[in-house]
Amino acid sequence: MTVRENEMRIENVEEDVSDLDKRVTRLETDFTVLVNKLDLLIKMGRLIVGMVAAGLGLDFGIQGGMI
Repeated sequence: MTVRENEMRIENVEEDVSDLDKRVTRLETDFTVLVNKLDLLIKMGRLIVGMVAAGLGLDFGIQGGMI
C-alpha cells in the first residue's frame, strides 16, 4: 500500500467515526427524551391510582356508615 492509499483510508475512517459520533449523540438525546416521557407517564399513573384509591375509600366509608 502506498502512502496515498493509507491517507485515503484514514480519511474514510475519520468520516465514519464522525458519522458514528453524530448517530450516538442523536441516540443519547432520543433516549433522554424517551426516559423523561416514561417518567411522566409513571407519575400520571401514580396520580390516577391515588385518585381512584381515594374515591374508593370515600365510597366505602359512606356505604359502611362511617360518615
